[in-house]
Amino acid sequence: MKTLIKYRDNKKLINILITLAGSTMYSLGIKWFIIPAKLKTGGFTGIAQIFYGFIEPYVSNFMSYDLGVGILWFLVNIPVFYLGFQSLGRRFTFLSFLAVLNGMITLAILPFPGILAEEGLHNDLLLSAILGGTITGVGVGITLKVGASTGGMDIISQYLSYKKDRPFGHYSFILNGIIILIVGLFDSWIYAFYTIINLFISTLVIDKIHTRHNKLTLLIVTDKKDELIETLHKRIYRGITIIPSIGAYSRQEKTILMMVISSFELYNVISIIKEVDDKAFTNVFKSQAVYGNFFKHRLD
Repeated sequence: MKTLIKYRDNKKLINILITLAGSTMYSLGIKWFIIPAKLKTGGFTGIAQIFYGFIEPYVSNFMSYDLGVGILWFLVNIPVFYLGFQSLGRRFTFLSFLAVLNGMITLAILPFPGILAEEGLHNDLLLSAILGGTITGVGVGITLKVGASTGGMDIISQYLSYKKDRPFGHYSFILNGIIILIVGLFDSWIYAFYTIINLFISTLVIDKIHTRHNKLTLLIVTDKKDELIETLHKRIYRGITIIPSIGAYSRQEKTILMMVISSFELYNVISIIKEVDDKAFTNVFKSQAVYGNFFKHRLD
C-alpha cells in the first residue's frame, strides 16, 4: 500500500497505465501470433515456453498452454525482481513487477480472435514471426520508455549494463542467443531460425521507440535557468553546465544547460523540463563515451 500511495499523482499513474498497456501488447503479440504458430519468443517468456514443453504431458489435462506459460513466466521472474530491487531501484522493479503480473493475467485470459483462426495465419510461420515481433516490440518499447520493463532478460540485461557499463543490447543479444540454441537443440532448428527473425524484428521496433544507449547528452535552451536547475537537482542527481548564449533571431540572452544522463533517466528529465518551462528547447543526442566522474545510481 505504501508503494501505491507513492504513485498517487497523475504523472506516475500515467506511467503505470502505460506500463500495463505495454505488457498487454506484449502478451497479445505472443498469444495471437507466436504461440499459435508454435514458435518461441525471447526472454524469460521463451524460457517459460521451453519449460512448459517438458511438463505439458503431465499438466495439460487441467492447465492450458497459455496459463501454464504465464505462470512459469511469472515464477522465473521472482528472483530477478529481487536482483532488480537491490541494484536497479524500487520504481523500476515495481513497474516491472506490474508489467509481468499483468502480462501473465492477460496471456491467460485474452481471447483469441476467430478471424485469425479462420484465415489460418498460424500456418504462415514467417508472417507470424514478423507480426509477433512487431507487436511485442511495441509493447516492450513503450514499457521501457517509462522506465520499466517486461521483466526477465530486460532486468538482467539492465543489471549487467549498469554494472559493466556496456550497451544493453550487447547482453540482451547474448542471453537471447542461448534461448535460440536451446530451441534448436530440443525443438527444431526451423523454429529456432524463425525465433531469430521474431527477435530481430522486435529489437528493431524497440530501438525505434526507446533509446537503448547508456549515455545521452542534453542541451536545454531555457529562459528559466535558476528554477529549472533547482528542480533538476532536487529530482535528478546529475551535474549541469551553464552556457550563456544569445538567440540569433531575437537577440535576447538565453541560457543553455548541458547535462549527461543515462537513457533510463530521459523520460523523467523531459517531464521535469516540460513542467518547469514548457517553451524550453531540448536537443538530445547519443554520447559515444563519457570520461570522468559519471555517477551511476539506482533507477528509483
